Amino acid sequence: MEKQEQTTHGDTEMNKSPVDWQRNNFAAVLAVFLLCITFAFTNPFLPLYIQKIDGISLTEAAMWAGIAAALQGIGAFCSGPLWGIAGDRWGRKPMLVRACLGGATGLLLLGFVTTAWQVVTIRLFIGIMAGAPAAAMALVAAGTPSELLPKALGRIQASILGGSAMGPLISIGLVAIWGYRTTFITAGFLMFSGAAVVMIMIREPRQSLAPVHSTEKRGMRSVLRAPVVWAALGLVLCLSFAGPLIQPILAPYVVTLLPEGTNPTVAIGLMFFGISASSAVAAIYAGRLITRIGIQVILPVAILGVAAFLLPMGIVKGVGLLAVLVVGMSLFQGLLQTSSVSLLPTLVSAAALSSMFGLYQSVSSLSQSLGPAIGGIAAAHIGFSAVFPIAALALLVLALPMFFNFKRVAKKAAAKEAATGLVAV
Repeated sequence: MEKQEQTTHGDTEMNKSPVDWQRNNFAAVLAVFLLCITFAFTNPFLPLYIQKIDGISLTEAAMWAGIAAALQGIGAFCSGPLWGIAGDRWGRKPMLVRACLGGATGLLLLGFVTTAWQVVTIRLFIGIMAGAPAAAMALVAAGTPSELLPKALGRIQASILGGSAMGPLISIGLVAIWGYRTTFITAGFLMFSGAAVVMIMIREPRQSLAPVHSTEKRGMRSVLRAPVVWAALGLVLCLSFAGPLIQPILAPYVVTLLPEGTNPTVAIGLMFFGISASSAVAAIYAGRLITRIGIQVILPVAILGVAAFLLPMGIVKGVGLLAVLVVGMSLFQGLLQTSSVSLLPTLVSAAALSSMFGLYQSVSSLSQSLGPAIGGIAAAHIGFSAVFPIAALALLVLALPMFFNFKRVAKKAAAKEAATGLVAV
């Protein structure tokens, strides 16, 4: 693994000055933060927004929110590899600008919908145009020295989660003053600032990009032929399944725990702030832990930690205890996300990083689409409380075996490389 990592980034490091990669990393973190903070204005309140505009029950609204999230994930799943190939050919900066502009347009349109199916359609459009975090990670991975890469990717994860934490907190006040519709429109306008940051601040070197007519086996095809890549993607798919499973039901579940007639806006906003803030803190320190302890120790511990906090959520009787459990789960979730992302750049060459992260976008989007759909439909048929133990058991049953499978495949790939002298794809 260490040899692969050096091979992946060696050519990039020789062509990057410290000022270049540090400026680009800062700009990428800022752009992703702005994108996520504005998108998070809408996420926690989407079921309540659907209920208000369409006049349906809270349970039905949760189901529609789950379907909307599912189709957004399917759109991202289908478009991820295509944007990845485009990023390796024409640059990661254009892909980051495209994702910011697409997301901003979708959020703006979301403020004008009148029915649930329109929400679903727009979220599908956002999914197709998505990929800002994946493009930012590829940009950072291509230009960051190998020994600093886990910390750099941890900062990207922290910006994603930090923006997702502050968004609901800010939107509490905006929703109270303006209502859902105006808040969503405002979020769309603010998201355009992320594209401006990328266009003004980021200067992408051409050395790390694959030649347009290259015949070298460094692109998407060679990535897809590597068994260790498939093992890593399978692991990411299973690791990112549990959190999205409870996403569409958490806000309605909080409503059921509050006294009748209580305004749920503040409680829901603070709950989602706690989720993202604790994950962001964990993501910041995850890079240090990975360097000191190693991913192979952190990943199984994080899997067990997430499952342990998920299991009792369905039997709590108050919002306070639920908040404690959610924050505990989110700390381990932050470790999971940063650890899994840090694996990916070590498996491919610099010229294939966008392809690798495009595939990452696809598999994480697949889990994030299946999770909300299953969670929303399950809640509509068997109740909110049953979804939490289902999410915990799914994580244990799926993720732990995939982790040990990845270790086996990675060990086999490393032995083959050592024997034949092959470099990373």
